Amino acid sequence: MKRALAYLALFLLTVLEMTLGLIAGAAAMVSVITEMVARATAAGGDNFARRVRICPVSPRLRTEMANVLSGLANPAAGGTR
Repeated sequence: MKRALAYLALFLLTVLEMTLGLIAGAAAMVSVITEMVARATAAGGDNFARRVRICPVSPRLRTEMANVLSGLANPAAGGTR
């Protein structure tokens, strides 16, 4: 009986590990897809700006906007002040 419970626990831990691995893989895949879409959108915006002869968004402004959005998505420890 004790041995059977050990095998059952081992089986459940294996299933849990596989499930968590699938969840982590899906999250990573969504992150990769989002990054690809963001880069394609940025390239499309730059090409469009060149075609209509206007100044595209500068890399510095783009970085600052990304930092602001990142700060909104990941607030600092301790919450807002």
